[in-house]
Amino acid sequence: MHIIAQCPRCGYRWWLEAAAADRRARCRKCSLLLKVPNLTEVPDATDVINQARSELYVDDSGKVFG
Repeated sequence: MHIIAQCPRCGYRWWLEAAAADRRARCRKCSLLLKVPNLTEVPDATDVINQARSELYVDDSGKVFG
């Protein structure tokens, strides 16, 4: 299984192995460090992103700002 990651800064997309879930990954284009959600959190993360009206920030503990 693969995960498609998209950088929120530059929009670059790339494939990650499923083992990358719930870890941090660095964008291969702009070097932004981002957290890859756990596979069980993906539907919740997608809902939050779809409801966001502006930029969205999530800290290491999972708190959402924005």
